[in-house]
Amino acid sequence: MKRMIILLAAAILLFLPVRSQAQSGGGYNLHWATIDGGGLTWSTGGAFKLGGTIGQHDAGSQHTGGDYTLQGGFWHEACSPVVVPATITCNGDHVELSWTANAANKSYAIYRSTSPYQPPDAPNPHAVVTTTSWSDGANTCGDTATNYYYVVRAVCVGAHADDIERAEFDFGLVPGN
Repeated sequence: MKRMIILLAAAILLFLPVRSQAQSGGGYNLHWATIDGGGLTWSTGGAFKLGGTIGQHDAGSQHTGGDYTLQGGFWHEACSPVVVPATITCNGDHVELSWTANAANKSYAIYRSTSPYQPPDAPNPHAVVTTTSWSDGANTCGDTATNYYYVVRAVCVGAHADDIERAEFDFGLVPGN
């Protein structure tokens, strides 16, 4: 009987909701809380394996805002991003990058620099998109004083793959003798 009470108490504690709060610091402060009864519980039998999570309405969904993306859920699919060779063109006075979609990629981070050979190690890319093209702002083409260098990074949960650096060059012609 005593053993049964201990097991019952343990089962009740296992299913109590846990309160978590968002991180704050730097220039960011997230105000929200969630109550999820969750975790990962596996049941196996023969060739089958079944996992479950309780009370997680956002599992598997992606939430985006500005330059940030949040993947909801305790679980995420294992994925391997695929490099997408980008094409760079000038359309009027702005740079346009485009590439072919690949289903393995969840989003694309665009890194921009005014110096060549800068690896995209910055924590914040210049832009993050889920489409297969991106247009930089005005006056990024045709300025002989500034050249822009771009890297398109294919991203999926916890992994990334970088294309080679692409650049937009403008230079003035100097008459000869």
